[in-house]
Amino acid sequence: MDRSLSRPVAILLVSLAVLAMAQYFREWGAIPGPLSRTGDYAATYAASTLLRTGHGSQMYDEPVEQAVLAATGTPTGHLNIPFENPPAAAVIAVPFSWLDSALAYRLWDLLQLLLVALAAVVAVRAAPWPRATPRLLKLSCAAVAVAGIGTSLLFFEGQWDGVAALGLALGYAGWRADRRLAAGFAVGLTAAIAKPHLIFGVLAFMFGRRDWRGLAGAAAGIGAAVALSLVAGPGALGAFAGALLKPSNSPGLVMQSAVGMMESWLGAGGWTFLVGVVLSAAALVGAALTGRASRHGLPLEPALLLATTLSLFAAPHLLGHDLTLLTAPLVGALAWAWRRDTQRWPGPRTIALIGGWLAVSLGTMQDTAHAMPPIPGRLTPFALLLMAALAFGVTRSGPPHPAHPASLRLRA
Repeated sequence: MDRSLSRPVAILLVSLAVLAMAQYFREWGAIPGPLSRTGDYAATYAASTLLRTGHGSQMYDEPVEQAVLAATGTPTGHLNIPFENPPAAAVIAVPFSWLDSALAYRLWDLLQLLLVALAAVVAVRAAPWPRATPRLLKLSCAAVAVAGIGTSLLFFEGQWDGVAALGLALGYAGWRADRRLAAGFAVGLTAAIAKPHLIFGVLAFMFGRRDWRGLAGAAAGIGAAVALSLVAGPGALGAFAGALLKPSNSPGLVMQSAVGMMESWLGAGGWTFLVGVVLSAAALVGAALTGRASRHGLPLEPALLLATTLSLFAAPHLLGHDLTLLTAPLVGALAWAWRRDTQRWPGPRTIALIGGWLAVSLGTMQDTAHAMPPIPGRLTPFALLLMAALAFGVTRSGPPHPAHPASLRLRA
C-alpha cells in the first residue's frame, strides 16, 4: 500500500465523518423539549404505553393514540403520528414507556445510533480485508458508512432501522462464516420486528442463491417476530394490516423508492403507481438474479450491496432513515474493493463506491428538505439505481490485484 497517500485520505474521511456526526449531535441536542415528543418515536411510545396499560388492541386506533400523546405533553398540532410498525415493535419498546416521553425519545435515539455503529463493527470484523490492512483504513470505511445522512434522520426521528441494520450485519457475518441458518434467522427476526418491507429484495437474493438454509432461518425469525406480536393480542396483526392499507399513512408521492420516483416526477395517479409497482417487481427480480450470480462466482460483498440497494428501491415504504440498512453491505463492499484495487488506496473501485454513497446521501438531503416536491421529484431512487450500477460495475473489471496474495482471493 502507498501509505504516503492512503493515510492522509483515511484521516480526511474519518475527520469528515466525525464532523458530520458532531453536527448531527449538535442539531439533535438543540431540539426543544416539546418538539422532542413529536418525532416518529412518539407513535412507538403511544403504542407501547397502550400495551403496558392493557389497551394493546387499540394501538392502531389513531384517536386513542393521539389522546395518549396529548397526555404526555405532545403539542396539540403534532398529534397525528400513527403507529405503523408490527405489534412486536410495541412489545419490545414497553420498557421505554415507563419513562417520560421526551427522555424515552433521547434514550431510544442513542440506542438506535449504537445499533448502527455495532452493525459497522460486525461488518468490519467479518469483511475480507487484505492481510495487514491498517486499522485506520478500516476505521475510515466504517466511519463513512455510519455517517451517512440516513443516520442523521434515524437519529432525529427515533426510528427503528438500527435494529434491521444490525440484523443484516449479523446475517453478512453468518454468510461469511457459512452459518447460513443463523444468518437468515438474524435477518428475518430483526426486520420483521419493525421493518419487514425493507428486506424483500434480500429474501429474493437468498432465493436466487438457493440458500435454503438461510431462507429457513429467515422464516423462523419472521415466525418468532409474529409470535412476539401475538403478545399484544390476537387482533393486533389484523389491525396492523389495516393501518398499512390506509393511503394517508403511506402516500406514494413522498416515498423515496420506485413508487415515489414515478409519482413525484409524473404526478400521483393510477398509471404512475402501476409503473412504480412494475419497477419494484423488476428490482426484486434483479435481486434474485444477483443471488444467482453470486452462486456462480459473483463475490458476496458487492452482490449483497447490490441486492440490498435493489431491496430498498423496491420497498413500498422508504424514507431517508431506512438507508442505514446499507451500512454493513457498504463496509463489506469497501473491504472487497480494496482487495481488487491497486496498491494505492483508495483505488478506483473504492472511490466509486464512496461516490455512490455520497450521491445517495445528497439525494436524500434534497428529498428530505422538500416533503411534497414539485419538479425535481424524488432523487433518492435515482441515487439508489446509481449505487446499484456501481456495485455491479466494480465486479466487472478484472481479477484481484497481484499485490494481494492468492490465498486471500475469496469467493462468496
